[in-house]
Amino acid sequence: MYFSDRPINSLRLLVGDGHRRAVSRIKDDIERGVFAAVLGPRRVGKTSVVRVVLNEFNYPYIYFDLSPYIGLRSVSYQALVPSDMRFGDRQVEVDLELNLAILKLGLKNVRVTASVFQSNLLTLMRELSRRHDRFVVVFDEAQVLPFIRGFNYRGFLQFIHDNYPNIIVILTGSMPGLLERVIAPSASEAGFARFVDEVVIDRWGLDDTVEYLSRGFNEAGIHYTRDELVEVHNVLSGIPGFVVMYGIGRSVGKSHVDALERAREYAISQWLHDLGAFVKLYNSGVYITVLKLLANFPIGLSWSEIMSEVGRALGKPLSKSVMHRVITNLIKGGFIAKVNNNYRIEYPTLREAVIRARMPNAYY
Repeated sequence: MYFSDRPINSLRLLVGDGHRRAVSRIKDDIERGVFAAVLGPRRVGKTSVVRVVLNEFNYPYIYFDLSPYIGLRSVSYQALVPSDMRFGDRQVEVDLELNLAILKLGLKNVRVTASVFQSNLLTLMRELSRRHDRFVVVFDEAQVLPFIRGFNYRGFLQFIHDNYPNIIVILTGSMPGLLERVIAPSASEAGFARFVDEVVIDRWGLDDTVEYLSRGFNEAGIHYTRDELVEVHNVLSGIPGFVVMYGIGRSVGKSHVDALERAREYAISQWLHDLGAFVKLYNSGVYITVLKLLANFPIGLSWSEIMSEVGRALGKPLSKSVMHRVITNLIKGGFIAKVNNNYRIEYPTLREAVIRARMPNAYY
């Protein structure tokens, strides 16, 4: 089935010049032994790009999916259980799965502490390095790593970087600013690598959306017009995961109008989930107030207008340092953008999600 909400793992099916360039760049990073950070909002296709690299070029890998823990400020080290793996050789796979047993908490009557867990994880890395010329370790939604209790992620990544040049780490993050802080902390904090290649995955352009949908509709014999595809792109902002939902709707017999509305509501629900996760991390009424304010001004507001409106809503002036931190974190979180000296919520479905969201401490 062409339209599927599962990640793509074939280069033939991957749409978007930017996405295909990202595949080539990540492959080059792996061959050069360079760590990579794949950045972009959720549902933009980061996982598909990484999966295509792993499968198209047959790299052995371990894949840690941390997406269920987005928004939590405290996560058990048990979250670091591989969701997928491929070692390339069956006997190697059998041997290493024995090592993985303790990571999977599969050994009964063994008390596993965070330090024992991390020690076994490093032992596994040593074995992987010894057995493979190239091995890839993926942490999907790696901005969760700092919130894992008892896991020294910087020390772990530094150890791999310094001792196992044939192990390449790929980090993905849907809140780019948070992941960038993992990669490049403040001057007072130690980083874990001399260089991490930041690969940014952007939403589709109009041509990409048209290519994807027309290819699927032609294959399935579904009638469509270009105007319909343009409307889909504009309403869903060219975000691949949302466009896919529209394609699925059409493929099961829904009309253009019904499929688009279904995809739009899906997009809003996903943004609501992301907003909830963000609010848990930044538990401040100021963030919520700024979002609610900008949701009412589609063309955006200037810095001074935001300062004035937020101060009026809160009943007291807000310091420039606090506002700078709030605006910076909202931009890095992917919720607002600066366009022509105005700050605004770019995506119509995100703006609608902010309007609908029941967020405490908001003054709009």
